[in-house]
Amino acid sequence: MKFTILRQLTHSELGMFHAYRDGREGSKQRAINFDWDVVDRVFPSAKDNDRILINCRFLDDETMVVEKQQWLKRQKKNWRLEGNCPKSPYFKFVEPGVLFAMSVDSSMSPATAAWVVIPKNHPASDSIINHGESARLDRSGMIALFGNDGAHTMHILGEHFPNLFPRTEIINSAAMNSNSLEPDPVGLFDILARAGHRLPSAVADLVDNSISAGATLIDIKFPNPNNGGRWMCIRDNGDGMTHDALRNAMRVGNQRVYSGSDLGKFGYGLKGASWSQADCMTVVSKTADTDASLMTWDRDHLSKVRKWDVLTDPVDPKYSAEVAIGNKGTAVLLTKMRPPAEMQTAKNIDPYTVEVTSLREHLELVFHRYLEGIVKGREKVTIRLNGDPLVPNSPMGHVLTKAYDPRTITINGADPAKKAVISVRAYVTPNEDEVERHHSAEGPESARNARDRISLGGRWNETQGLYFYRLDRLIKWGGWEGIFAMDEKTKLLRVAVDFDRKSDDSLQVNISKQEIKLPVTVSGYIRDIVKEPRAEARTRYRKTGKDKAPISVPVPNGTSSGSSSTGSSNIGGTGGTPAPGPSGSPKPKAAKSGANPIRIVESGTAAWLRKKSFTGEHVEVTPKIPALVELVRAIDADPAAKDALCKFLQVLEQADVLTILSDG
Repeated sequence: MKFTILRQLTHSELGMFHAYRDGREGSKQRAINFDWDVVDRVFPSAKDNDRILINCRFLDDETMVVEKQQWLKRQKKNWRLEGNCPKSPYFKFVEPGVLFAMSVDSSMSPATAAWVVIPKNHPASDSIINHGESARLDRSGMIALFGNDGAHTMHILGEHFPNLFPRTEIINSAAMNSNSLEPDPVGLFDILARAGHRLPSAVADLVDNSISAGATLIDIKFPNPNNGGRWMCIRDNGDGMTHDALRNAMRVGNQRVYSGSDLGKFGYGLKGASWSQADCMTVVSKTADTDASLMTWDRDHLSKVRKWDVLTDPVDPKYSAEVAIGNKGTAVLLTKMRPPAEMQTAKNIDPYTVEVTSLREHLELVFHRYLEGIVKGREKVTIRLNGDPLVPNSPMGHVLTKAYDPRTITINGADPAKKAVISVRAYVTPNEDEVERHHSAEGPESARNARDRISLGGRWNETQGLYFYRLDRLIKWGGWEGIFAMDEKTKLLRVAVDFDRKSDDSLQVNISKQEIKLPVTVSGYIRDIVKEPRAEARTRYRKTGKDKAPISVPVPNGTSSGSSSTGSSNIGGTGGTPAPGPSGSPKPKAAKSGANPIRIVESGTAAWLRKKSFTGEHVEVTPKIPALVELVRAIDADPAAKDALCKFLQVLEQADVLTILSDG
């Protein structure tokens, strides 16, 4: 695990170089600050330690290299590199803004590193700062570049400070053989590795291949990187591949005929998804009638031979059990995995747990129809992550969700045989109070889990919009693709848009199968189809507290893209309108305001507002303080308590507490 760390020093860090002697430092700190996210990325075991030892090499003058053990020490808000305060006059150039660069190998204990401080006017500083590799320094105090992500920086450091850093060369393959026009394997590897995947979407692409191969059981092993490094294996019980089929699958851009239910598209998924996460990918596959075949793409090997040379060596014995295939199936082993460019964080939770949770939630959502077993012509699929089965999370699956009848849109192209049909179905999810009431008997933990699942682990408002299913696999969700603006009052509305391979071109599905573009005619028909559901979503959003009417039993909503439609739209003809869904709850009657001294309103600039009207003075409570809203609801039937609360709020107003709460 080799990283290149960059930081522009601040006043408080100058004390490490004895700048305090001429009064230029901002504090008596004798260390360099290391950001939490950098330490978590470089040292996966950091959460288990308060001190990390590093054997460091550095310059004591322009040529002399000194080696000294330093350490990272945990602080309340960050870490600090301590244990060394060079006294050499060589560092007299140090000032705020100078570049600190460190190359560190964290795969051993103690870790090894070399660091250098580069003057502002030094050509190495200009070359590093002005290169795209250091772009994130403009918004982060420190960055850590993994492996080849820091190739330019390491090349410059080796060129200007060869006593500390190894010289590296940036090879131009065209210059090596002027008659060869084949793509440089390392260059193309790096291009495909940057095609927009994060770990969850990359793993989903690999799961696509397993499902396309008819797998009913998919095991994903992703152990804690503190135990044996960062690696992953995705193994399935699908049909497997023969030796020749595996060879074709390993070929970049391999062209083959896809079946109508095949989730693949460009002959890119296996390579692109794997290379986006790891420098080494091994595939082991076996059919029921053939022996197992094994092939490996290794970036280090490609960089040495500079040609597309696939390896067939057995895997390291410590992975042999992970790639063991039974009667048939395929295993994809990723080693030399790169850590994420930006570590996900959550309070009091280590980065690995956050990453595994994010992966689980993504797969449970994306493949929920396959996990539920509702995809026509497919057996139910079981996916296990580190041995634990995934639980399907349908964004329209809550029992209180109101489902409208599906509609179809037909896209007529030049070739009648390639006519594309898109299915559109609207759903209105329950509001937060309805979810709370429905699960109240199960306890607060159950209600909280239900809210998290229906909000997809994020902000509920951001989950409204279109949910695009390609062959029953969710590829994109949330937002309205320019059809509508995001609106708090329509946050309960979700629209499933189902299509198959025939619609790929019309919807411009991209190479990673994560982006689409709606033709303007399709947008127009969707706008018409969701008029009634939009109105219902607004009505349901407003139903809160005691004004809520009983909830009617919704129509079952587990229909996949193969559902029959009760209405259709034909692009080039007249558009249909959505068939009415099941009768919803009646609109709540407006509460009389005469004798009510305190009431709840939907919005406002302050936590509560005191107003006067022809019926007298009253207080309006907004959602800015949820606990206050709950209190008002709890005392709704007690006029004396409501009067007492109004007087208490008036005391707070006189103490100017309302201004403090509104500003905060």
